[in-house]
Amino acid sequence: MKQVTIAYIGGGSKNWAQKYFSDLLIQDKLEGIIRLYDIDNDAALLNQKCFSRMVSQNRDKVKSKWSCEVEPNIEKALTGADIVLISILPYSLHNMHWDVHYPERYGIYQPVGDTVGPGGYSRALRTLGYFFFFGEKIKECCPLAWVINYTNPLDMCVNALYTSFPEIKAFGCCHEVYSSQKLIAGVLDLFNSLDEVGQKYFMESNLKEVKRALRRANIKFTSFKHPNTDRHEIHPNVQGVNHFTLINEAKYKDKDIMPIYKAFVPMFKEWRSPFLNNIVKFDIFEKYGVFGAAGDRHLSEFVPDSYLPIGKKHYGKSGFILTTVRNRLLRDFLKRNQLKLQASGFLKTRIKSSGEEGVLQLIALSGLGDIVSNVNIPNLGQAPGLPYGTAVETNARFSEGKIEPICAGEIQNDFLRNREILHAENQRDYVKAFFENDKEGLLKVFMRDPSVARLTQDKQRALFQEMIECNKDVLADWLKN
Repeated sequence: MKQVTIAYIGGGSKNWAQKYFSDLLIQDKLEGIIRLYDIDNDAALLNQKCFSRMVSQNRDKVKSKWSCEVEPNIEKALTGADIVLISILPYSLHNMHWDVHYPERYGIYQPVGDTVGPGGYSRALRTLGYFFFFGEKIKECCPLAWVINYTNPLDMCVNALYTSFPEIKAFGCCHEVYSSQKLIAGVLDLFNSLDEVGQKYFMESNLKEVKRALRRANIKFTSFKHPNTDRHEIHPNVQGVNHFTLINEAKYKDKDIMPIYKAFVPMFKEWRSPFLNNIVKFDIFEKYGVFGAAGDRHLSEFVPDSYLPIGKKHYGKSGFILTTVRNRLLRDFLKRNQLKLQASGFLKTRIKSSGEEGVLQLIALSGLGDIVSNVNIPNLGQAPGLPYGTAVETNARFSEGKIEPICAGEIQNDFLRNREILHAENQRDYVKAFFENDKEGLLKVFMRDPSVARLTQDKQRALFQEMIECNKDVLADWLKN
């Protein structure tokens, strides 16, 4: 096995750390040291105990040997690292309350509020300074390390790392495309389960006859939710920016399967109850002919004019609900207590594949097997039509010591292309303004965001200043002036 040292910034994570621990332990290509660094050192210590329990309670599944250490000094954590993982929460969920809920005073309701919209740009104010600092420390302590970011706003964080250290080998990793591959695999399985007559009606989007064919095969329509086909066998072409990713092509064993998906969409919308019959990703497909490869809550925030009307709180008819910070706080409380029970031995830990590709990407970068995966890196031409140099999401080939982006082609629909350009430019310009201490530049980007742009200019300016006031305890002085 190849020996590697992993430095984990945010090693007290209650979500990503557990996934990474499992994926590292069940593979047999890499082994070595995991150093957990977190400003909440107690959280890192808790994860260290959980890691030990994972190993001791799952010896039949563990295939690699790792030493898990807690290092409270970031320089020591990074020194000599081959790989740096970053998954942090900028300050606390209590701070996130302002991101998500304060704009509601202006009629802006956000399903997530961590990437774009007033919530995403507010969160960025607390986050970008950290990433500039991380870039500096990586340059100082482990300039050749591969750096994977999971923190949102993901593309702005990647831009910040490259602003801080232009030669950094960093990329952003997001799992939204994986869920889309799984959905497409399920639709393909549903189609393949039908007899010839049933497949004919499927391609005609005749739900009634398809259901009859499924009954003949003793299969339910809902079987598409649990595919047998491995999602890795679905090969999509990925375009856009993170959380507004689009799939315009998808193949299975060199066969174009987009026509099958196209036939499925109207049947799915007919099958759903009227309360949930306007799913965002399917609506995007019917309007523009491409698959919205992210969760509906994320997608809607990039096109709020279509899915998030001003002043309306509940979006059940669009197929999703708002995720309140109160819900996040509850889940955080339950997860922390679960980890405490696991660390103490009162609750057994279980390890299994998370379905994420971060560890597979690291294996490929270590020269132990190439893969193609979606990735967020600066646009060097792989995303024609989108701003050069800013982070975009496309496929790339991972191999020993390199990531080679694959050209995704230009987005053909004018509306979607222009909206992707707007968000890519906003994310680029916001990071630039932040590191130039240009408060007016930040405001200009904030006002261009489609959620905010629906307000009057006076309200746009007021909301921006008020969200700075909400965050004033954790912001630099130049922002507060």
